[in-house]
Amino acid sequence: MKLDPIDPQEFTDFVRYSEKKRTRTERFLDKIKPRSAAMRTTVLVVFVVLFSLFMSMWFFWRTLYLPEIQQHARYLAVELEILNNPNLRLYHNEQELDIDSYLKNRIGIEYITDPKQFPNIREKVIAEFFTNQIEAKLAKELRIEEATVYFQFKPSPRIWIQTPEMNGNWVREPLKTYANYSPELILAWLLGTPLIAGIIILTLVRQLNRPLRRLQEAANSYSKHGSAPYLDTNHGPLEIRQVNHAFNHMIYTLELTERERRIMLAGISHDLRTPLTRIRLSAEMMPDEDFLKEGLIYDVEDMDAILNQFISFMRDGSDEEPQDTHVNALLQELVTQFKPLDIRFSPQPLPPIQARSMSLKRLIGNLINNSKRYGAEPIEVSAYTDLEQDRLLIKVADHGEGIPEDQIEGLMQPFVRGDSARTVQGSGLGLAIVKRIVDIHAGELYIHNRAEGGLEAIVSLPLNPVAEEPTNSPTTLEKIRQSLSNRF
Repeated sequence: MKLDPIDPQEFTDFVRYSEKKRTRTERFLDKIKPRSAAMRTTVLVVFVVLFSLFMSMWFFWRTLYLPEIQQHARYLAVELEILNNPNLRLYHNEQELDIDSYLKNRIGIEYITDPKQFPNIREKVIAEFFTNQIEAKLAKELRIEEATVYFQFKPSPRIWIQTPEMNGNWVREPLKTYANYSPELILAWLLGTPLIAGIIILTLVRQLNRPLRRLQEAANSYSKHGSAPYLDTNHGPLEIRQVNHAFNHMIYTLELTERERRIMLAGISHDLRTPLTRIRLSAEMMPDEDFLKEGLIYDVEDMDAILNQFISFMRDGSDEEPQDTHVNALLQELVTQFKPLDIRFSPQPLPPIQARSMSLKRLIGNLINNSKRYGAEPIEVSAYTDLEQDRLLIKVADHGEGIPEDQIEGLMQPFVRGDSARTVQGSGLGLAIVKRIVDIHAGELYIHNRAEGGLEAIVSLPLNPVAEEPTNSPTTLEKIRQSLSNRF
């Protein structure tokens, strides 16, 4: 059975989708919109609360405050006409009353002529918004060009009125009903309501997003290490429990697939190697003058090498525990292993890193083996640290002819081989194994042609990989909160 190369396009669709170009409008919205769903929901709710406050204030202003102010301005106009009209007389039981005393006793209006009692006028933005309305209405009722109105809140609410015909004097009226108004209370209502609503919504949304964060961490754990914890399906909203149940079912299915893969791997190791060993033994027992002997032994060795690559690809090393690895010692072992190949390696001081030693050794061995097969000696191997990026770089370079730039990306896919490698025996899994091991170590792989000739592969590994936080069992308080959330 012949294995056709897999189209690399099937492996690049995800990259193309991830790197889809966004329009100018989408990029602009990405800059101004909050990144997290919690902040987006909080901003949206706060906007709704502010809009509700604005509409409430506008409604009360148009239907309550403004008519009340205009009505009060009419009463003030009548009172001022009474005070400023010297020809007006007021009688009670045929007895004339003093208008100033009567208005002061009944309404509290006083005509102030003592400059020491005049109000100390200061700018008040909010108060002037109301007094401007009274001034306009009062000037219209009195048929004058302008009138001056001033609110005084302390020590008691009062309103001061001045018109041109008063010659600098003032009329003062107490506002006893306004004693219930509190600027602090109004300010707390305007600012506190959106603030408290934002805090409450942010807390609720963060609680709702916490299961999504656990789902993200579990998915990232599986993509990096091939294993993920099962998520809780007994607490939380119904939709989150359904998503967790689907994720757990997916992990269970993948574990079954992994188990079948291991069974198949064991079958390949046992069932195919046994007949290959018998064929090799039979070939060794053939007479030396038989011209088929050498070719048969070569084919068996090549089949055994291809089988090893298949097993290496399937056994990606994800089940190997990371440990402190000294890269220089590992590279020195490989140099000794590949003798008498001309490998040039000069060790540099390197710190130990957390890595899967056997998998990392297999990775570098595959790069050296590819340089030997498809490149030319000498092979240069080096390792050094990039402290700015907090990475450790391992380079393997040959002095061959290199490969076309348009074929580099496809070479890291399974069963894909360069044009220059068609005449060389192999399965096309060497760089695919390398890429798979690099991904398990959360690293990056770069392959490019060197200016001085040959191909260079660079493996970039993190010096300090981020340790995953252990999933702690819920405390008693969290269990109570989860139980209440589940009920309500």
